[in-house]
This record gives sequence, structure tokens and C-alpha cells, in this order.
Amino acid sequence: MIAHPRIGLALSGGAARGIAHVGVLRAVEEHNISIDAVAGASAGALIGGAYAAGLSISELEAMARRFRWRHTARFSFSRLGLQSNARMEDFLRARLPVTRFEELKPLHARTRR
Repeated sequence: MIAHPRIGLALSGGAARGIAHVGVLRAVEEHNISIDAVAGASAGALIGGAYAAGLSISELEAMARRFRWRHTARFSFSRLGLQSNARMEDFLRARLPVTRFEELKPLHARTRR
């Protein structure tokens, strides 16, 4: 039995690229490419994390189209900085079926048939 090569997907940052990342994941699934790991920065981390948490491509697309910075950004003055991520955490927790790394299922199980 030949083991498949391990494939990791790195998604870049940039808010405008968020919806493009969904297109990449759609192509990966359509071509039955088995992904073993996903990583990302900024918008790529949001899309990659949501995919790893179990959202379907359709759900990711809908979430990316509805996303607005007002859902997540809030300026505040504290010893930790000028911006709070509390709204982003609330936005993601309300939409993701899994919010802990320990609960994630293997990515390759989504695409390998």
C-alpha cells in the first residue's frame, strides 16, 4: 500500500483574498485532493480555521460574503492595546461547529474518498 503524499495548504492574509480562499478550497474538493493541514494569516486563518472546524464550502462562501469588519472590530483603550478581538470571537463562536483544537476532525477525511 502506497501512502499518499502529505499536503498542507497555506492561505495568505488580506481581507479581499478571503473569498478567493473559499474558491481554492472548492477546487481542492472538486479535484478530490486530500489536505492534511491548513494554515493561514489574517483572512486566510479565518477561512482555513472555519474549514478545519467543519464548515462546508457553501457555508464558508455565505459567511465570507456576509462578513463585515463591524462584526469584529472595536477600538478600545486598555493596557493590552487599541483594538479588542471580543467581537470577532463572538462572531466565530456563533458560526463554527467546533471551537477547540481538541474537537477538530482530520482534514483529509473531508476530501479522501
